Amino acid sequence: MRVILFLLLLAGAFALDGAVHGAVQSAPGWVAEAARHVTWIGKTDWQALVLVTLMLGAVFVPSSPTAERVLRLAVACFLLILLTGIAVQLLKHGFGRPRPAHVGELSVWSFAPFGFQSGWNSFPSGHSTTMGALAVMAGRIWPRWTVVAWGVAALVGVSRVLVGAHYPSDVVAGLALGAVLAAWLLDRWAVTAPFPANEGAPQRVVEIPRTFGRLLASLWPRRT
Repeated sequence: MRVILFLLLLAGAFALDGAVHGAVQSAPGWVAEAARHVTWIGKTDWQALVLVTLMLGAVFVPSSPTAERVLRLAVACFLLILLTGIAVQLLKHGFGRPRPAHVGELSVWSFAPFGFQSGWNSFPSGHSTTMGALAVMAGRIWPRWTVVAWGVAALVGVSRVLVGAHYPSDVVAGLALGAVLAAWLLDRWAVTAPFPANEGAPQRVVEIPRTFGRLLASLWPRRT
């Protein structure tokens, strides 16, 4: 049922791509400028920098339950961003859809699979994929913030359309891709443990996969 709903939503987004692109082109300049202040949230460069800093800080500070939690979450987030990023880049170049700025006289339905031309990497949206993955992770760890996390993810997705970098269908596909990959990965990285403690009830806690390496895996004990 979810797959059918997604396909219907994606088809609807594709149908609106041309009209939305035209509306974005004729929108006042302040709209794109405002969107640029939002779209940076989905950039993986600053996200990776923050996560690496947290990992290093958690490793070098005295051992404590808080340091273990920070390290575990930072590594899991980093891996999530890395793996979903690799997946979306493969799909981007596999589909070969031109970005709105490169369409010109071409149709929004134009594709050049595995062409690797510059600017033909619009579908799916990388920013949206990242935010969809992080929204799922946030919802798993802090269920009460699920709506907020998805609200931020959707806002970043809309900003990608308003700055002229993507079509609505790119954003829908990206959010769905990130969510599905994150759910699949987190199901394999999660164990039941009281982390963080929430009114004394155990929660699902993100744990790095064993294949990431013995060095990182030995930085904290496995909790059951």
